[in-house]
Amino acid sequence: MGEQSGDFSVRSAYKLLQDVRLDPNFYLIQTDLKDFYGKLWNLQLPAKIAITIWRIYWNYIPTLANLKHKRVSNDATCPRCGRGEEDITHIFRYCPATGEIWPLLDLSWISESTIQGFWEWITWVFRTSTSEQCKIYCCGMWFLWNSRNKFIHEQKIETGRELSLIVRNYIAELEGLRTKASTLKPSSSHRYQEGGTSVTIQFDTAFDCRNFKSTSGLVVWGRGGRLMATKTVLHRNVQSPFPAEALAGLQAVKLGSEMEFPSMTVMGDSLTIIKKCKVMKRDQSAIGPIIHDIHNRSNRFEDLRFQFLNRTENDFAHKIAVEALKKEEETYLVRGRDDFPEGRWSRDPD
Repeated sequence: MGEQSGDFSVRSAYKLLQDVRLDPNFYLIQTDLKDFYGKLWNLQLPAKIAITIWRIYWNYIPTLANLKHKRVSNDATCPRCGRGEEDITHIFRYCPATGEIWPLLDLSWISESTIQGFWEWITWVFRTSTSEQCKIYCCGMWFLWNSRNKFIHEQKIETGRELSLIVRNYIAELEGLRTKASTLKPSSSHRYQEGGTSVTIQFDTAFDCRNFKSTSGLVVWGRGGRLMATKTVLHRNVQSPFPAEALAGLQAVKLGSEMEFPSMTVMGDSLTIIKKCKVMKRDQSAIGPIIHDIHNRSNRFEDLRFQFLNRTENDFAHKIAVEALKKEEETYLVRGRDDFPEGRWSRDPD
């Protein structure tokens, strides 16, 4: 109960704990929390940085103020400037060792804010910043915390100018790696086809939580990694990303049927959806009717396989889904008939 997948998990227990919370302020901050987490996880930062920002957000880092509160340390005075108690607000906002880095990263405006509380401040920064500014901000905070630890444990001093150069070089390195990875994606995603079906359809979804709309992004690949077709489908009155992902899987099976493929592999980055498609039994979850429809259509194929792939290898399908959701339009692009299996396409696609 309360879990759309029908399976009890750690997240299920977390939801139950949320339901017994009596503090009304807890529910008032849910929108800010969702916006913050949504932006943080979409920045595509290394896990070590994203998790550190999450810990900073909840004050789960061993500042001297926290250590003193836990009676691990007797003195909470900032070791770098000696001008105040070393808590998260002092480390990332008011310490003179910190004040120099934000202007050098073109983020001087975050230091000029009159917001007092740290939680409100970091939430405001995320809400008002672009994704690129948030990425610089997160990397800056991570390197600030790393620099603080080097000072305490290694007596190593890094200036604000040095840290700003480190941050910019690190972000440039991340972008370079991401560009290199994107050039390898077509070949890497098609390694799954070896020894399998000759056609693969990858699916992904984009979801608009404000207007309850989603789009399905579909990419059809032939043997040897040849792009055969792309399609986007707009859905309305979709309540959450979970059924949106299931609808995208259904659209992938429909597209394979329309293109009259005798066999194919359907691939998506939602492990739960892929597992449900593989198990040919009645699904009792919220998406049961969609899974039932997928199973019924599976009988039209000689060989239909469902396979999970990493989100990084499903980038193409995700991008066209996001673009279609922005424009609120459906597309269907097909390459020449020479790209399709012999004997197929007795009729033009709808």
